[in-house]
This record gives sequence, C-alpha cells and structure tokens, in this order.
Amino acid sequence: MKKTLALVAMGALLFSGCTHRLGNMTVVSTNNIDGLKAEIKTEQRVEGESCNHVAIIFPFGDFENRLQIATDNALDNGHAVGIKGDTLVNAKIDVNAWYIPLIYGKNCMRVKGDMVQLSESVK
Repeated sequence: MKKTLALVAMGALLFSGCTHRLGNMTVVSTNNIDGLKAEIKTEQRVEGESCNHVAIIFPFGDFENRLQIATDNALDNGHAVGIKGDTLVNAKIDVNAWYIPLIYGKNCMRVKGDMVQLSESVK
C-alpha cells in the first residue's frame, strides 16, 4: 500500500504541468456584431493572454472572464502596433499551465488570431 501511494504521489509531481487547446474558432470578438460580412484587409497575427497564479494553495487572478480578457488583450496589442481591426479570425485558443507543487503555479489562456476590420456597412 505504501509503495502504491508513493508511486501515485511521484506521478502527480511528474505530471503537474499541462497544455491543451480549448478550440479553434472562425471569428472571435468581444464586441456586439450584427452580421459577419468582413473584408479581410490584413493577415496580421496578434496575441493576447490572461493568467492566474497559485501561491502555496491560494489562487488569485480573474477566473470568470479569462477568454474575454485574453481576446481584448490581443485586440489591444494589434491596435498598439497600428493594425485597424475589431475582430479576430482564424483564432486559436490555448491554455498553458505549470506548477511547482505547494509553492507556485501559473495558468495562462492565450488567444492568437488574424485581426480584421469589419466592413462599415455591417456596423
């Protein structure tokens, strides 16, 4: 019984970090949009993320709006480098986590996509 418990504990320590994809979406936006007729004027790739942290056993950060925050950060990062746009197309959403058990951990949601401007007639 002690050997089994020790093996389970070692396995938990060895496999304490992970990365997995939440999904691929054709269009991602945190804005209200009526219709999706967009002219793709640029294929500039932008990226944004939202992270949570765990110190000892206490988590902190925004747990409810992570996808929205990561998407807003991606759009803001595109605006910061001069790209005009309000929507992400060909978006990929990933979650990356790593932990040092009982010391510190970090869990980040990352959104990457091509930032485009919807045509003015749609807005």
